[in-house]
Amino acid sequence: MEIRTPIIAIMVLTVLVLIYMRNAMPKVFSTKVFFLFVVAAYINIICEIVECAVFLYLVNVNNEFSSLKRTSQNLYVASLLVCAAIISVYVYAKIKYGMRVRQGIVAAICAPAAIGIIVIMVSRVYYATTEMGDYYNTGPGIYFCYFIGFLYIFATMIIALAYRKRLNKDDARAIILGLVMWAILALFQFGYKGLQVSSIAIMLMALTLFLTMENPKEYYEKGMPRIRNKDAFQMVLVDHFCYKKHFFIASVIFTGKTNVLTGEDRQMFYDLQTGVADMADRCVSEAAYLSNWNTLSFFLTDPAKVESLMSMVNNYKDEVANYKLTFTILEIPKNTSHIDEAMQVLSYVSQEYILAQSSPNLVIDDRIIDKMSYRNSIEDVVRQAIKDKAFDVYYQPILSVADGKFLAAEALVRLRRPSTENFISPEDFIPIAEKCGLVQDIDDLVFEKVCSFIARENIASYGVKRIEVNLSGNEVVDRQTFGRLRTKMEKYHIPPKFINFEITETAYINNDEVFKDNVKRLKELGSSFSMDDFGSGYSNLLELLKMDYVLVKMDKEFIWNCLDKSKPENLRMLEYSISFLKDYGLHVLAEGIETLEQAQVLIDFGVEYLQGFYYSRPIPESEYVEFLKAQKGDRL
Repeated sequence: MEIRTPIIAIMVLTVLVLIYMRNAMPKVFSTKVFFLFVVAAYINIICEIVECAVFLYLVNVNNEFSSLKRTSQNLYVASLLVCAAIISVYVYAKIKYGMRVRQGIVAAICAPAAIGIIVIMVSRVYYATTEMGDYYNTGPGIYFCYFIGFLYIFATMIIALAYRKRLNKDDARAIILGLVMWAILALFQFGYKGLQVSSIAIMLMALTLFLTMENPKEYYEKGMPRIRNKDAFQMVLVDHFCYKKHFFIASVIFTGKTNVLTGEDRQMFYDLQTGVADMADRCVSEAAYLSNWNTLSFFLTDPAKVESLMSMVNNYKDEVANYKLTFTILEIPKNTSHIDEAMQVLSYVSQEYILAQSSPNLVIDDRIIDKMSYRNSIEDVVRQAIKDKAFDVYYQPILSVADGKFLAAEALVRLRRPSTENFISPEDFIPIAEKCGLVQDIDDLVFEKVCSFIARENIASYGVKRIEVNLSGNEVVDRQTFGRLRTKMEKYHIPPKFINFEITETAYINNDEVFKDNVKRLKELGSSFSMDDFGSGYSNLLELLKMDYVLVKMDKEFIWNCLDKSKPENLRMLEYSISFLKDYGLHVLAEGIETLEQAQVLIDFGVEYLQGFYYSRPIPESEYVEFLKAQKGDRL
């Protein structure tokens, strides 16, 4: 027996235990089993040290310590079998991730260890010495326990290999590597009497699993060391669903700024989230999980804790970062019994639904889940339409007041539901496409169809001087955009001056350098640019200063409000806005014209281009061609 190796092993395990005590792992079945394995390994090595000390220093002392010798032998062997059984249960738990761990199977796994412990307790254990004078355990009971130990190691290794596809690739490698090392050292100890290396085998197994799978630091946010990350959140959520627990997911959603944070803003945001997490820990004694970049979530089972946490959040004052805190609650399984749906609704609420809410508290109910399902169904249609190139392009004619003719048109994307052929409103599917990063694909498909249509029907021959095409904020900051657009225009021989790009959703323009470069190069080709929806959203005076627009399209809601007869003072705002834009050297187009009276007021104020249902709804390609053929230029 050698006492130095178990001392080294216990020092390593002490470090692991201290790390665990300092950074708790998510409370799920597999992590609990691993911690139990570390504790059992710790006890086993202590038993081995005691056994080594007894045999090294007391073995020559008559029989005064015979009971101590036997006890130390029994405890060492019994704890070794317990370690082998626990690691088998751990591997079973990892294989069953996402499924319920059966107590009967766990009991069956532990049964051989229990039998081995009984055998070692009732049988006679002997000790002998090698030629070098090293002591070792022997006897039928010892050999039976060796058999049980090898059974655990090799059976667990075979199971891990057979079910490796259920495991993460790195996890499978770590488990198999640890078991292989354990098996080699166990065979070495069995073959070379007196060389006791089981402590090294167990330590290497624990260390391998810790470094690859069970390191608590891997489940905490790097910038916020007291908040657990999304991987930890998903792990706990899966565990709760597996055991069909009744629980609440309480979330604190931070809104008020975009998700593009840099430098000081990011640190202030981290400090705010950490402060809320610390207060929640003191309030309800529950860990905080970062379930989304702007959302802290908590797993609660006690309704009283839900009330306490809600009160704490409602009374929390953010006097630095100026974020709004919204408390939300999702009850499981009342509102949903499916983990995928729970993840989807939490993401939907924190990223989209919450932006339209003013209340400090929100209970996620069936109504919200139905809205999410509708939103997800639209996303599915959009993705399929991109794959099938199934978007339609409609055209809405634009009247040139000076010429009295429809010399331009706006290309508008349309999308049908395949099952019903009903149109989905662009106001529904465009924001979803932007959230999912799909709007660039839509823009590319639409521009391809527009160029093809212009060339195929020779639209210029009808007197049309330009077609207006929407260009999203996402696309205009992509360095590849200029090349894509130029290639398509060259492919269909479209003069660049025939295309006017309408910049939409300028909130997504977060790279002015690329934005300005793309615009500059397209303008050098001959294309022009207009600002869309002036008077609403993100289309404002600051955007006018950023770029040299040629045309400004006034938003229809802004125009309708200004033309509201019950608020005649608003008319002055419209007149001043048009006058200001024209003085600034910009051409002005008014959208949403539905009556002759509206058109006349706008013309009197100096608007140069008119667009709206009064002249024509958006119409498909064939109808637009017929419209151009029929136009006589005698309509207002």
